Amino acid sequence: MMRLRTYGWYMVMAAVCGIFLSCARINPMEGAIPLHILVLQLSGSRGTFTMGLNYREGLEFGILLLPFFLYQFYGGIQLYRQFCVASVYVFSRTTNRVKWYFTELWGMCKGLLVLQVFLQGATLLVAALRWDVVWTTEGWILMGIHVLLFTLWTFTMALGVNLLALIWGSSAGFLVMFALQAGMLAALCTGAKLEPTDPALARLLLLDPISRLVLGWQSGGAFGLEGALPAEYGHVLTVSGSLLLLVLSLAAVVVLGLMVIQNKDILVSNLETGGV
Repeated sequence: MMRLRTYGWYMVMAAVCGIFLSCARINPMEGAIPLHILVLQLSGSRGTFTMGLNYREGLEFGILLLPFFLYQFYGGIQLYRQFCVASVYVFSRTTNRVKWYFTELWGMCKGLLVLQVFLQGATLLVAALRWDVVWTTEGWILMGIHVLLFTLWTFTMALGVNLLALIWGSSAGFLVMFALQAGMLAALCTGAKLEPTDPALARLLLLDPISRLVLGWQSGGAFGLEGALPAEYGHVLTVSGSLLLLVLSLAAVVVLGLMVIQNKDILVSNLETGGV
């Protein structure tokens, strides 16, 4: 019962979003759709066409991120809430903040894993009921990579919300991280003004980290996915490079969070209202 209360919101939210995304995004050409094409559509592609660099498709990609924004809003203050309690009732009795920190991180991680299982499960189930899905090995590999990329990204952003909440309060923390991601998407869309061979476009794709979530732009030779990925910007972006970047980004934020937790004073004021 405790676990249901803890993760029930994630289950319901993920199932609803999965059904919506499956109906809105999965679009086979002739009633049948290979799994790898389905995954590409969940990663920004439209039909068999890769995601374009324009504001309309950027907005549609933002809709694909909706369940992960919701997780950042809800799970993004989990560590902050627990710290508010622990700073008064726990840290006065124990100095082992490191163990407490990683225990709370694991709690956040479990919530995100529950969300992913129900989100992808609902998406695939509805797609299988509506269309003839062709299940392939490379499709499952691509699905695993898609889930891993979005999980690493979302966990990093959610932890960022928590850390900012310790300074400015939970609402401000979420708004800052949401605005940051929206800004990344908007910056990416400015690439529509650039020619495909323009070095400035390559720099934009390389430096804007949210581009790493769009599988259709990346080459997957390291995973044997040459035939499954269009690799429109494969000369700039690779799946292995994206995974490495997101792992390193998460590690950096985790270390930063550990430093903050170890040195943060006891919270005695209400960061939401400014009261004591």
